[in-house]
Amino acid sequence: MNRHLFSLLVIILISNVITAAEIRISSLKELVKYASKNGNTIIMQPGIYSMKDYLTTDVIKQTVPDKIGRYAMIHFSGSDNVFDLTGVTIEVDTKLLAVFKARVSELYLSGKNVHIKGLTVTDLGTHPTAKGGHSFTLAGDNAKIEKVTLNVSGSSPYGYGDLLGKGDSNLAPLQKHSGMCIEGTNDTIIDCAIYSKSYGHLFFIQGGRNVYFENCYAEGVMRTTDEMLAETSGLAYDVGFAAVYKNYKGKKVITPGYTKSLNECGFRMYGGGGVDERKTGAVTAINCKAKNTRIGFAFGRVADDVLIKNCETIGCEVGYNITGVKVENSRGDLVNGPLLYVTKGDAADVDLTLTSNDSKTTVHALACIAGNNHKITIKKEGDLSKGKILPIKIGTTAPTANNGFSPLGSAPTSGIVLNNSTGMPVELNSMSSFCKIATDGEVYDKGKGNQISKK
Repeated sequence: MNRHLFSLLVIILISNVITAAEIRISSLKELVKYASKNGNTIIMQPGIYSMKDYLTTDVIKQTVPDKIGRYAMIHFSGSDNVFDLTGVTIEVDTKLLAVFKARVSELYLSGKNVHIKGLTVTDLGTHPTAKGGHSFTLAGDNAKIEKVTLNVSGSSPYGYGDLLGKGDSNLAPLQKHSGMCIEGTNDTIIDCAIYSKSYGHLFFIQGGRNVYFENCYAEGVMRTTDEMLAETSGLAYDVGFAAVYKNYKGKKVITPGYTKSLNECGFRMYGGGGVDERKTGAVTAINCKAKNTRIGFAFGRVADDVLIKNCETIGCEVGYNITGVKVENSRGDLVNGPLLYVTKGDAADVDLTLTSNDSKTTVHALACIAGNNHKITIKKEGDLSKGKILPIKIGTTAPTANNGFSPLGSAPTSGIVLNNSTGMPVELNSMSSFCKIATDGEVYDKGKGNQISKK
Protein backbone atom coordinates (compact mmCIF):
# COMPACT_ATOMS: atom_id res chain seq x y z
CA MET A 1 0.00 0.00 0.00
CA ASN A 2 1.49 3.37 -0.98
CA ARG A 3 2.01 6.12 1.51
CA HIS A 4 -0.72 8.43 0.12
CA LEU A 5 -3.35 5.69 0.18
CA PHE A 6 -2.35 4.77 3.72
CA SER A 7 -2.61 8.41 4.84
CA LEU A 8 -6.04 8.68 3.24
CA LEU A 9 -7.26 5.57 5.09
CA VAL A 10 -5.92 6.94 8.39
CA ILE A 11 -7.77 10.23 7.82
CA ILE A 12 -10.98 8.35 7.04
CA LEU A 13 -10.61 6.19 10.16
CA ILE A 14 -9.93 9.21 12.37
CA SER A 15 -12.93 11.01 10.88
CA ASN A 16 -15.13 8.02 11.60
CA VAL A 17 -13.89 7.83 15.21
CA ILE A 18 -14.58 11.53 15.75
CA THR A 19 -18.03 11.18 14.21
CA ALA A 20 -18.81 8.12 16.31
CA ALA A 21 -17.38 9.67 19.44
CA GLU A 22 -19.32 12.94 19.32
CA ILE A 23 -22.94 12.91 18.21
CA ARG A 24 -25.23 15.91 18.55
CA ILE A 25 -28.93 15.38 19.18
CA SER A 26 -31.98 17.53 19.84
CA SER A 27 -34.84 15.24 20.86
CA LEU A 28 -35.73 12.66 23.51
CA LYS A 29 -36.31 10.12 20.76
CA GLU A 30 -32.67 10.48 19.72
CA LEU A 31 -31.54 10.34 23.35
CA VAL A 32 -33.36 7.04 23.83
CA LYS A 33 -31.85 5.70 20.62
CA TYR A 34 -28.27 6.34 21.69
CA ALA A 35 -28.97 5.34 25.30
CA SER A 36 -29.07 1.74 24.10
CA LYS A 37 -25.90 1.94 21.98
CA ASN A 38 -22.24 1.64 23.01
CA GLY A 39 -19.13 3.77 22.79
CA ASN A 40 -20.46 7.22 21.95
CA THR A 41 -20.28 10.76 23.26
CA ILE A 42 -23.72 12.35 22.98
CA ILE A 43 -24.17 16.11 23.21
CA MET A 44 -27.78 17.22 23.50
CA GLN A 45 -28.95 20.67 22.50
CA PRO A 46 -29.86 22.68 25.63
CA GLY A 47 -33.55 23.26 26.17
CA ILE A 48 -36.70 21.98 27.82
CA TYR A 49 -37.98 18.60 26.63
CA SER A 50 -41.34 17.11 27.59
CA MET A 51 -41.45 13.42 28.46
CA LYS A 52 -45.07 13.16 27.30
CA ASP A 53 -44.00 14.06 23.75
CA TYR A 54 -41.82 10.95 23.69
CA LEU A 55 -43.70 8.54 25.94
CA THR A 56 -46.55 7.78 23.57
CA THR A 57 -49.02 4.93 23.83
CA ASP A 58 -46.95 2.86 21.40
CA VAL A 59 -43.75 3.43 23.40
CA ILE A 60 -45.53 2.47 26.60
CA LYS A 61 -46.79 -0.78 25.04
CA GLN A 62 -43.31 -1.71 23.83
CA THR A 63 -41.59 -1.05 27.16
CA VAL A 64 -40.36 -4.18 28.93
CA PRO A 65 -39.78 -4.21 32.71
CA ASP A 66 -36.63 -5.42 34.41
CA LYS A 67 -36.65 -8.80 36.14
CA ILE A 68 -38.15 -7.39 39.33
CA GLY A 69 -40.98 -5.65 37.49
CA ARG A 70 -39.76 -2.06 37.19
CA TYR A 71 -40.48 -0.06 34.06
CA ALA A 72 -38.31 2.76 32.70
CA MET A 73 -39.30 5.83 30.72
CA ILE A 74 -35.75 6.20 29.42
CA HIS A 75 -33.38 3.23 29.75
CA PHE A 76 -29.62 3.78 29.45
CA SER A 77 -28.74 0.17 28.65
CA GLY A 78 -25.66 0.88 26.50
CA SER A 79 -22.10 0.92 27.82
CA ASP A 80 -19.01 3.11 27.46
CA ASN A 81 -21.00 6.25 26.72
CA VAL A 82 -20.79 9.89 27.69
CA PHE A 83 -23.99 11.96 27.73
CA ASP A 84 -23.35 15.70 27.94
CA LEU A 85 -26.80 17.03 28.80
CA THR A 86 -25.68 20.40 30.10
CA GLY A 87 -28.58 22.85 29.96
CA VAL A 88 -31.12 20.09 29.26
CA THR A 89 -34.29 19.85 31.34
CA ILE A 90 -36.66 16.93 30.97
CA GLU A 91 -40.13 17.73 32.31
CA VAL A 92 -42.26 14.81 33.47
CA ASP A 93 -45.99 15.27 33.90
CA THR A 94 -46.68 13.25 37.05
CA LYS A 95 -49.71 11.69 35.32
CA LEU A 96 -47.12 9.58 33.48
CA LEU A 97 -45.97 8.00 36.75
CA ALA A 98 -48.99 5.69 36.67
CA VAL A 99 -49.14 4.73 32.98
CA PHE A 100 -47.32 1.41 33.45
CA LYS A 101 -49.54 0.49 36.42
CA ALA A 102 -46.37 -0.76 38.13
CA ARG A 103 -43.16 0.52 39.71
CA VAL A 104 -41.54 3.08 37.45
CA SER A 105 -38.23 4.90 36.98
CA GLU A 106 -38.08 8.06 34.93
CA LEU A 107 -34.43 7.29 34.14
CA TYR A 108 -32.89 3.82 34.49
CA LEU A 109 -29.19 3.17 33.92
CA SER A 110 -28.06 -0.46 33.60
CA GLY A 111 -25.10 -0.08 31.21
CA LYS A 112 -21.47 -0.02 32.32
CA ASN A 113 -18.99 2.87 32.23
CA VAL A 114 -21.61 5.53 31.53
CA HIS A 115 -21.10 9.22 32.33
CA ILE A 116 -24.18 11.47 32.50
CA LYS A 117 -23.69 15.14 33.26
CA GLY A 118 -25.61 18.40 33.38
CA LEU A 119 -29.18 17.08 33.28
CA THR A 120 -32.20 18.41 35.18
CA VAL A 121 -35.34 16.30 35.58
CA THR A 122 -38.41 18.12 36.88
CA ASP A 123 -41.72 16.55 37.85
CA LEU A 124 -44.79 18.66 37.07
CA GLY A 125 -47.91 18.13 39.16
CA THR A 126 -48.68 16.00 42.18
CA HIS A 127 -50.27 12.88 40.69
CA PRO A 128 -48.90 9.85 42.56
CA THR A 129 -47.14 6.81 41.19
CA ALA A 130 -49.17 3.63 40.73
CA LYS A 131 -46.97 1.41 42.90
CA GLY A 132 -43.94 3.52 43.76
CA GLY A 133 -40.74 4.25 41.92
CA HIS A 134 -37.68 6.43 41.47
CA SER A 135 -36.74 9.46 39.43
CA PHE A 136 -33.38 7.81 38.69
CA THR A 137 -32.37 4.16 39.16
CA LEU A 138 -28.62 3.71 38.92
CA ALA A 139 -28.05 -0.04 38.48
CA GLY A 140 -25.01 -0.07 36.17
CA ASP A 141 -21.38 -0.41 37.25
CA ASN A 142 -18.66 2.26 37.04
CA ALA A 143 -21.18 5.01 36.36
CA LYS A 144 -20.42 8.69 36.89
CA ILE A 145 -23.41 10.96 37.50
CA GLU A 146 -22.34 14.59 37.55
CA LYS A 147 -24.23 17.86 38.02
CA VAL A 148 -27.61 16.16 37.74
CA THR A 149 -30.57 17.81 39.48
CA LEU A 150 -33.83 16.06 40.31
CA ASN A 151 -36.94 18.06 41.25
CA VAL A 152 -39.21 15.35 42.61
CA SER A 153 -42.96 15.27 43.22
CA GLY A 154 -45.74 12.74 42.80
CA SER A 155 -46.53 10.62 45.86
CA SER A 156 -49.39 9.81 48.20
CA PRO A 157 -49.82 10.48 50.99
CA TYR A 158 -47.89 13.73 51.03
CA GLY A 159 -47.97 16.34 53.75
CA TYR A 160 -47.66 14.11 56.82
CA GLY A 161 -44.27 12.45 56.50
CA ASP A 162 -44.47 8.85 57.68
CA LEU A 163 -47.27 9.43 60.21
CA LEU A 164 -49.88 7.60 58.13
CA GLY A 165 -47.59 4.61 57.65
CA LYS A 166 -44.82 3.41 55.39
CA GLY A 167 -45.29 -0.36 55.39
CA ASP A 168 -47.81 -2.72 56.92
CA SER A 169 -50.92 -1.33 58.62
CA ASN A 170 -50.91 1.95 56.72
CA LEU A 171 -53.74 4.37 57.39
CA ALA A 172 -53.75 5.38 53.71
CA PRO A 173 -52.55 3.69 50.50
CA LEU A 174 -48.82 4.25 50.02
CA GLN A 175 -47.54 5.41 46.62
CA LYS A 176 -43.96 6.55 47.15
CA HIS A 177 -41.80 8.43 44.66
CA SER A 178 -38.13 8.62 45.58
CA GLY A 179 -35.14 10.38 44.07
CA MET A 180 -31.99 8.46 43.10
CA CYS A 181 -31.53 4.77 43.94
CA ILE A 182 -27.98 3.42 43.59
CA GLU A 183 -27.62 -0.34 43.06
CA GLY A 184 -24.40 -0.71 41.04
CA THR A 185 -20.71 -1.16 41.83
CA ASN A 186 -18.13 1.65 41.77
CA ASP A 187 -20.71 4.32 41.04
CA THR A 188 -19.76 7.98 41.58
CA ILE A 189 -22.29 10.75 42.19
CA ILE A 190 -20.73 14.22 42.12
CA ASP A 191 -22.25 17.73 42.38
CA CYS A 192 -25.79 16.35 42.20
CA ALA A 193 -28.86 17.79 43.93
CA ILE A 194 -32.32 16.52 44.77
CA TYR A 195 -35.17 18.81 45.81
CA SER A 196 -38.09 16.69 46.89
CA LYS A 197 -41.76 17.50 47.44
CA SER A 198 -42.58 13.83 47.53
CA TYR A 199 -42.73 11.12 50.17
CA GLY A 200 -39.68 8.97 49.52
CA HIS A 201 -35.93 8.93 49.99
CA LEU A 202 -33.70 11.39 48.14
CA PHE A 203 -30.33 9.64 47.64
CA PHE A 204 -30.36 6.00 48.73
CA ILE A 205 -28.38 2.79 48.24
CA GLN A 206 -29.87 -0.69 47.83
CA GLY A 207 -27.20 -3.26 47.05
CA GLY A 208 -24.74 -0.66 45.79
CA ARG A 209 -21.05 -1.27 46.47
CA ASN A 210 -18.17 1.18 46.54
CA VAL A 211 -20.61 4.05 46.13
CA TYR A 212 -19.05 7.51 46.30
CA PHE A 213 -20.91 10.80 46.87
CA GLU A 214 -19.20 14.18 46.70
CA ASN A 215 -20.67 17.69 46.93
CA CYS A 216 -24.23 16.35 46.77
CA TYR A 217 -27.26 18.13 48.22
CA ALA A 218 -30.60 16.75 49.41
CA GLU A 219 -33.44 19.06 50.40
CA GLY A 220 -36.92 18.20 51.61
CA VAL A 221 -39.79 20.10 53.25
CA MET A 222 -40.70 20.48 56.93
CA ARG A 223 -44.14 20.96 58.46
CA THR A 224 -45.32 21.27 62.04
CA THR A 225 -47.81 18.83 63.47
CA ASP A 226 -49.88 21.86 64.48
CA GLU A 227 -50.28 22.73 60.80
CA MET A 228 -51.40 19.17 60.08
CA LEU A 229 -53.96 19.29 62.89
CA ALA A 230 -55.39 22.56 61.55
CA GLU A 231 -56.57 20.89 58.33
CA THR A 232 -60.29 20.69 57.65
CA SER A 233 -59.96 18.06 54.92
CA GLY A 234 -57.41 15.61 53.60
CA LEU A 235 -56.09 12.15 54.38
CA ALA A 236 -55.14 12.87 57.99
CA TYR A 237 -58.48 14.57 58.64
CA ASP A 238 -60.29 11.58 57.14
CA VAL A 239 -58.73 9.21 59.70
CA GLY A 240 -59.32 11.52 62.63
CA PHE A 241 -55.67 12.61 62.75
CA ALA A 242 -54.60 9.13 63.73
CA ALA A 243 -50.94 8.11 63.42
CA VAL A 244 -49.24 4.74 63.18
CA TYR A 245 -46.89 5.61 66.06
CA LYS A 246 -47.65 5.97 69.77
CA ASN A 247 -46.91 9.21 71.57
CA TYR A 248 -45.66 9.61 75.14
CA LYS A 249 -49.21 9.02 76.41
CA GLY A 250 -49.51 5.77 74.48
CA LYS A 251 -51.98 7.17 71.95
CA LYS A 252 -51.60 6.70 68.19
CA VAL A 253 -52.46 10.24 67.18
CA ILE A 254 -50.68 13.12 65.48
CA THR A 255 -49.36 15.03 68.47
CA PRO A 256 -49.08 18.83 68.55
CA GLY A 257 -45.85 20.66 69.19
CA TYR A 258 -43.48 18.79 66.86
CA THR A 259 -41.96 19.28 63.41
CA LYS A 260 -41.95 16.53 60.78
CA SER A 261 -40.22 16.13 57.45
CA LEU A 262 -42.59 15.40 54.59
CA ASN A 263 -39.91 13.24 52.98
CA GLU A 264 -37.79 10.28 53.97
CA CYS A 265 -33.99 10.39 54.26
CA GLY A 266 -31.55 12.70 52.52
CA PHE A 267 -28.89 9.95 52.28
CA ARG A 268 -29.94 6.41 53.16
CA MET A 269 -28.36 2.95 53.12
CA TYR A 270 -30.30 -0.30 53.05
CA GLY A 271 -28.73 -3.63 53.92
CA GLY A 272 -29.27 -4.89 50.39
CA GLY A 273 -31.49 -4.82 47.34
CA GLY A 274 -31.39 -4.08 43.65
CA VAL A 275 -32.08 -6.40 40.75
CA ASP A 276 -29.86 -9.12 42.20
CA GLU A 277 -30.94 -8.63 45.84
CA ARG A 278 -27.32 -8.48 47.00
CA LYS A 279 -25.81 -7.00 50.14
CA THR A 280 -24.80 -3.36 50.18
CA GLY A 281 -21.06 -2.63 50.35
CA ALA A 282 -18.83 0.35 51.06
CA VAL A 283 -20.28 3.87 50.89
CA THR A 284 -18.49 7.22 51.16
CA ALA A 285 -20.06 10.68 51.41
CA ILE A 286 -17.77 13.73 51.21
CA ASN A 287 -18.89 17.38 51.49
CA CYS A 288 -22.56 16.45 51.24
CA LYS A 289 -25.49 18.24 52.82
CA ALA A 290 -29.03 17.29 53.82
CA LYS A 291 -31.70 19.82 54.70
CA ASN A 292 -35.23 19.30 56.02
CA THR A 293 -35.28 15.53 55.57
CA ARG A 294 -36.50 12.87 58.00
CA ILE A 295 -32.91 11.77 58.59
CA GLY A 296 -29.94 13.56 57.06
CA PHE A 297 -27.63 10.54 56.91
CA ALA A 298 -29.02 7.09 57.78
CA PHE A 299 -25.98 4.88 57.25
CA GLY A 300 -25.04 1.54 58.74
CA ARG A 301 -22.09 -0.71 58.01
CA VAL A 302 -23.21 -3.92 56.30
CA ALA A 303 -20.04 -5.61 55.04
CA ASP A 304 -17.55 -2.86 54.20
CA ASP A 305 -16.44 0.48 55.62
CA VAL A 306 -18.73 3.49 55.54
CA LEU A 307 -17.44 7.07 55.80
CA ILE A 308 -19.20 10.40 56.25
CA LYS A 309 -16.72 13.28 55.98
CA ASN A 310 -17.11 17.07 55.97
CA CYS A 311 -20.90 16.72 55.73
CA GLU A 312 -23.72 18.80 57.22
CA THR A 313 -27.35 18.46 58.24
CA ILE A 314 -29.75 21.40 58.54
CA GLY A 315 -33.21 21.28 60.08
CA CYS A 316 -33.63 17.51 59.81
CA GLU A 317 -35.86 15.43 62.08
CA VAL A 318 -32.67 13.53 62.89
CA GLY A 319 -29.24 14.62 61.70
CA TYR A 320 -27.24 11.39 61.74
CA ASN A 321 -28.59 7.90 62.50
CA ILE A 322 -25.69 5.49 62.22
CA THR A 323 -24.37 2.03 63.05
CA GLY A 324 -20.70 1.09 62.67
CA VAL A 325 -19.91 4.23 60.67
CA LYS A 326 -16.99 6.67 60.77
CA VAL A 327 -18.04 10.33 60.81
CA GLU A 328 -15.26 12.88 60.35
CA ASN A 329 -15.40 16.65 60.76
CA SER A 330 -19.14 16.91 60.13
CA ARG A 331 -21.82 19.25 61.43
CA GLY A 332 -25.47 19.61 62.19
CA ASP A 333 -28.13 21.25 64.34
CA LEU A 334 -30.96 20.17 66.60
CA VAL A 335 -33.48 22.72 65.37
CA ASN A 336 -36.17 20.17 64.45
CA GLY A 337 -34.80 17.03 66.07
CA PRO A 338 -31.73 15.34 67.58
CA LEU A 339 -28.32 15.73 66.04
CA LEU A 340 -27.34 12.08 66.49
CA TYR A 341 -28.60 8.58 67.10
CA VAL A 342 -26.02 5.81 67.45
CA THR A 343 -27.39 2.30 67.68
CA LYS A 344 -26.04 -1.09 68.69
CA GLY A 345 -23.94 -3.07 66.26
CA ASP A 346 -20.44 -2.34 65.02
CA ALA A 347 -18.66 0.40 66.96
CA ALA A 348 -19.03 3.90 65.52
CA ASP A 349 -16.35 6.62 65.46
CA VAL A 350 -18.00 10.05 65.36
CA ASP A 351 -16.71 13.64 65.26
CA LEU A 352 -19.55 16.18 65.04
CA THR A 353 -20.04 19.89 65.65
CA LEU A 354 -23.36 21.25 66.90
CA THR A 355 -24.20 24.40 64.93
CA SER A 356 -27.54 25.49 66.42
CA ASN A 357 -29.98 24.59 69.20
CA ASP A 358 -32.61 27.15 68.26
CA SER A 359 -35.57 24.77 68.42
CA LYS A 360 -39.06 26.26 68.04
CA THR A 361 -40.88 22.97 68.57
CA THR A 362 -40.34 20.00 70.90
CA VAL A 363 -37.06 18.08 70.80
CA HIS A 364 -36.16 15.60 73.56
CA ALA A 365 -32.41 15.07 73.19
CA LEU A 366 -29.26 16.32 71.56
CA ALA A 367 -28.06 12.74 71.02
CA CYS A 368 -28.99 9.18 72.00
CA ILE A 369 -26.18 6.63 72.16
CA ALA A 370 -26.66 2.90 72.69
CA GLY A 371 -24.50 -0.15 72.06
CA ASN A 372 -20.88 -0.82 72.85
CA ASN A 373 -17.48 0.79 72.37
CA HIS A 374 -18.52 3.82 70.34
CA LYS A 375 -16.14 6.81 70.27
CA ILE A 376 -18.12 10.04 70.13
CA THR A 377 -16.88 13.63 70.04
CA ILE A 378 -19.41 16.46 69.95
CA LYS A 379 -18.23 20.09 69.86
CA LYS A 380 -20.11 23.33 69.44
CA GLU A 381 -19.93 26.29 67.11
CA GLY A 382 -20.81 29.75 68.37
CA ASP A 383 -22.96 30.76 71.33
CA LEU A 384 -25.63 28.18 72.18
CA SER A 385 -26.65 29.74 75.50
CA LYS A 386 -29.92 31.22 74.20
CA GLY A 387 -31.21 27.99 72.67
CA LYS A 388 -32.59 24.85 74.25
CA ILE A 389 -30.48 22.88 76.71
CA LEU A 390 -30.89 19.23 75.72
CA PRO A 391 -29.03 16.17 76.99
CA ILE A 392 -26.75 13.63 75.43
CA LYS A 393 -28.34 10.38 76.58
CA ILE A 394 -26.19 7.27 77.10
CA GLY A 395 -27.99 3.91 77.13
CA THR A 396 -30.95 5.44 75.33
CA THR A 397 -32.25 4.30 71.97
CA ALA A 398 -34.08 6.12 69.22
CA PRO A 399 -37.89 6.14 69.30
CA THR A 400 -39.99 3.97 67.02
CA ALA A 401 -39.18 4.85 63.39
CA ASN A 402 -37.19 7.83 64.73
CA ASN A 403 -40.50 9.63 65.22
CA GLY A 404 -40.02 12.67 67.46
CA PHE A 405 -43.19 12.35 69.53
CA SER A 406 -42.71 8.63 70.23
CA PRO A 407 -40.97 7.61 73.49
CA LEU A 408 -37.27 6.96 73.60
CA GLY A 409 -36.14 3.46 74.52
CA SER A 410 -33.17 1.95 76.34
CA ALA A 411 -30.62 -0.80 75.74
CA PRO A 412 -27.56 -2.20 77.50
CA THR A 413 -24.65 0.11 76.70
CA SER A 414 -21.00 -0.12 77.70
CA GLY A 415 -17.55 1.10 76.77
CA ILE A 416 -18.70 4.39 75.30
CA VAL A 417 -15.99 7.06 75.07
CA LEU A 418 -17.65 10.47 74.91
CA ASN A 419 -15.91 13.83 74.59
CA ASN A 420 -18.56 16.52 75.03
CA SER A 421 -17.62 20.17 74.49
CA THR A 422 -21.12 21.55 73.85
CA GLY A 423 -21.90 22.60 77.42
CA MET A 424 -24.97 20.37 77.26
CA PRO A 425 -25.70 17.85 80.03
CA VAL A 426 -24.92 14.15 79.81
CA GLU A 427 -27.34 11.56 81.18
CA LEU A 428 -26.22 7.96 81.74
CA ASN A 429 -29.15 5.68 82.50
CA SER A 430 -29.17 2.50 84.59
CA MET A 431 -28.33 0.36 81.54
CA SER A 432 -25.02 2.13 80.94
CA SER A 433 -21.75 0.78 82.29
CA PHE A 434 -18.01 1.34 82.12
CA CYS A 435 -18.26 4.41 79.90
CA LYS A 436 -15.66 7.19 79.88
CA ILE A 437 -17.14 10.66 79.78
CA ALA A 438 -15.15 13.90 79.41
CA THR A 439 -17.53 16.84 79.47
CA ASP A 440 -17.94 20.55 80.15
CA GLY A 441 -21.61 20.12 81.09
CA GLU A 442 -23.56 18.63 83.98
CA VAL A 443 -23.57 14.84 84.39
CA TYR A 444 -26.36 12.63 85.73
CA ASP A 445 -25.03 9.11 86.20
CA LYS A 446 -27.33 6.23 87.14
CA GLY A 447 -25.11 3.60 85.58
CA LYS A 448 -22.37 1.29 86.82
CA GLY A 449 -18.61 1.82 86.71
CA ASN A 450 -18.73 4.93 84.55
CA GLN A 451 -15.73 7.28 84.69
CA ILE A 452 -16.56 10.99 84.61
CA SER A 453 -14.05 13.79 84.09
CA LYS A 454 -15.15 17.41 84.04
CA LYS A 455 -13.41 19.85 81.70
